[in-house]
Amino acid sequence: MMQRSLWGAVYALAIFWICNGRPWSPYLLGLPLLGVAWEFLQMRTLTMAQRGIGLAYTLLAGWGTYHLIATWEELSGFILFSIFILIWLSDSMAYVGGRLVGRTPLAPTLSPKKTWEGAISGGLFTLLLGSAYLVKMDGPISRFSEWSTWPRYAWLLPLVIAIAAPIGDLVGSKFKRMADIKDSGIFLPGHGGFLDRFDSFLLSVILVALLQSYILVA
Repeated sequence: MMQRSLWGAVYALAIFWICNGRPWSPYLLGLPLLGVAWEFLQMRTLTMAQRGIGLAYTLLAGWGTYHLIATWEELSGFILFSIFILIWLSDSMAYVGGRLVGRTPLAPTLSPKKTWEGAISGGLFTLLLGSAYLVKMDGPISRFSEWSTWPRYAWLLPLVIAIAAPIGDLVGSKFKRMADIKDSGIFLPGHGGFLDRFDSFLLSVILVALLQSYILVA
């Protein structure tokens, strides 16, 4: 988990650099998604239907990424960077909380080391520190300091990530469990495959895109 969190922090910094470069650079985020899609295709022990579900899941994440880039345009870098920061925060705080007070298994068959106490710790800290981070960044998305807009942006985005990040991780674990593999691939030495690194991002970016479509206004 700590290795995963450190990788998330490094990738978030890379995202920040990419999304503040040329106008086309955010689309480079599609490359890891292609890696995830390839890994689903390589999971030979999955049925065709299961691989199809995995590919559809990845395509939805691709749609979510494109939707955020197309809708928020010059602000898309900040949005995507924030998603990775919040995922990293959720992972890190869940790890710390699990190590300190973890007692009750969250999903023993999918991820034996995860606990409810860790998940709750990760969620609470993501909500609190994530909201503080967005308020501190007053301006990039909207006027967070104004009561009329602050609750929508400063609470909903961290709340979505607090819920989506651990669930997305378990979804990735479920696919690997069905495929009877430990790591989803060997593209990232020492880190497993793309699915191992971006499982939380897949569900998170889908839900954030839906959130933007129906609640948030760019």
